[in-house]
Amino acid sequence: MMLRSLLLTLFLLVSLSYSLPNVEIPFLKLSFLNLKEDLEEANREGKFLFVMFHQEECPFCDKMYRVTFQDKRVQEYFTEHFYMVLIDIKGANPVVDFEGRETTEKEFAHRHRVRGTPVFLFVDSKGKQILKLVGYVSPEDWLLVGRFIVEGHYREKSLYRFLREERKKLRR
Repeated sequence: MMLRSLLLTLFLLVSLSYSLPNVEIPFLKLSFLNLKEDLEEANREGKFLFVMFHQEECPFCDKMYRVTFQDKRVQEYFTEHFYMVLIDIKGANPVVDFEGRETTEKEFAHRHRVRGTPVFLFVDSKGKQILKLVGYVSPEDWLLVGRFIVEGHYREKSLYRFLREERKKLRR
């Protein structure tokens, strides 16, 4: 039984490594795709958890990895406040969802109505959706998305209203 567990762990590590971007992302949590446990860890550390749904050869995912996630301001802010977990929308790896149910990456993505990538799913401390964001986001706007979540603006206004207000302040 112990050998089987060890082999499963090694298999997951190897298969996950093939789907990881080939860049440094300090807020990327190396996960066994037990989102319930990942959320518990984020809560203990006072961080928010978000899932990035991705797939191989996705040009907009690649741009997020190489442009937005490489911005030093983004790295500092998101490392302080967030954990990110990657889910491959075509993946067959087992996933434990926020409620503790077992599924696969593909089924989890389908349940969240993810068809294209990237899609970002931000959740609260109980695993309930705060924000679902589709597509590439520039470093400047990504920092605003982070503030929208961390500062609790999602409780009182839409992301688009928040972005409009904050961009207006920046132009002054």
